[in-house]
Amino acid sequence: MSKVTALRIVYFLVFCCTGAWLPKLYDYCLHLGLSGTQAAFILSITPLMMFIVQPLNGFLADKLGYKKTLLISSLFAAASYPGFLYDGGYAWLIIITVIMSLFYNTIQPVLDSMALLIAKDNPKFSYGTLRFYGAAGFAFTTIITGQVIDAVDITVIFIVSAITMFLAFVFSFFLNDEAHEKSGASAYGNVWGMLKNRSLMFLLFCVLLVSLCATTIWNFYSSYLKENGASDSLVGYGLSFQGLCELPIFYFSARIILRLGLKTTLIITILATAIRMTLYYFIKTPAATLPVELLHGLSWSLFWVVCVEYVNKLVEEHWLATGQSLLYAAYFGAGAIAGNYWTGYLLGRNISLANVFLLNAGIVALVTVAAFLFIKKK
Repeated sequence: MSKVTALRIVYFLVFCCTGAWLPKLYDYCLHLGLSGTQAAFILSITPLMMFIVQPLNGFLADKLGYKKTLLISSLFAAASYPGFLYDGGYAWLIIITVIMSLFYNTIQPVLDSMALLIAKDNPKFSYGTLRFYGAAGFAFTTIITGQVIDAVDITVIFIVSAITMFLAFVFSFFLNDEAHEKSGASAYGNVWGMLKNRSLMFLLFCVLLVSLCATTIWNFYSSYLKENGASDSLVGYGLSFQGLCELPIFYFSARIILRLGLKTTLIITILATAIRMTLYYFIKTPAATLPVELLHGLSWSLFWVVCVEYVNKLVEEHWLATGQSLLYAAYFGAGAIAGNYWTGYLLGRNISLANVFLLNAGIVALVTVAAFLFIKKK
């Protein structure tokens, strides 16, 4: 099996795992009888771990090698998911979420770094065409998981997660460590050096604000649809359709960016996010959200590709995983933490999710203007 084929399969399986548990974690917390505040805390553990340890994880990946890091992380992540099936109360749920997050958070930045290095050495591939298989995995799993939840119960999400992540561990053996330059700097010392890069810091600040607002989509989409009377199966169809809309955008992302340029593409994707959330505000029928998900490809897939490529241009190759880890820490770490508590705060004030989306759309519109004015062309 070639390393490219192996990477495609691992991408597919890792995002099968992600599609099984991530969109349903909030519903699972409510299923256990947790309060809104407790559920928000559980949702914030994974991004908090991302924010705290991700620079160290990126450093270790750059030092130890991507394949070894991926094998360790995927094995222990797979072993952690059955722990969610044990009814140990709120304290146990916190502990097992911390353990899962510690290993799960390492996987995607390493996969992205491997994809970027393959694309650099072989012009037949791009990051987007490789990341395409992750979107396929997400779409495949979400629709199946929604159907199985209706037939069984919500705990099945962790069984699916454990199986798919273990398979990712198995196929990781077929990967090769991509050769990349090494550096003798320390982990957080190098991160501090990156923090002095104004262009990188402004980009990450924009990413953080977009994440703060988009987290309402990631973690509360199911609750938003159920407010309007949707079933778990319909939620699964919506999430799956999102994944399907990612596929053509990931595949053609390199051509789009080459034609429009990084800055223009970034602005378009941020604006698409604002438009998407505005449309959520006006929709009152669950099935009517499906056409809106056509914007998912622009507002998420292309947005993420252009951010990955931007960071790739702004950091040195021997700190590629560290740079990507900072991007993950900004979007899935600090931004997601802030977004969870921001949404929870607004819901606690009896503001509907539809109104939360409208408010978030206004914030993202301001980010669009800031990006247009201050981000330099690269």
